[in-house]
Amino acid sequence: MLTSFQKADILARSGVAIPAPAPVIHDGSDPSASDRWQREIDNLFAGYVARRAARSLRQAEEAHTLAKLRQANLRTTHSIDPDAKDED
Repeated sequence: MLTSFQKADILARSGVAIPAPAPVIHDGSDPSASDRWQREIDNLFAGYVARRAARSLRQAEEAHTLAKLRQANLRTTHSIDPDAKDED
């Protein structure tokens, strides 16, 4: 499982604007800023993953549709009747 910092790095490399990390506090004071940052990174990363998956599905569907169109084009432009006369 990826850490929040690894997720933030992936997001940054992919061009997603990420918030600055919350400062690390070692004196026992309120860690909620760090928790909020981690939740925000997790939410951004979940959206990023969902967008990538949706894009991949769209590309696969487009490739499938294009392949079907090419097959249909081949059937209409090339006779499958072996007794048919060539047009050449």
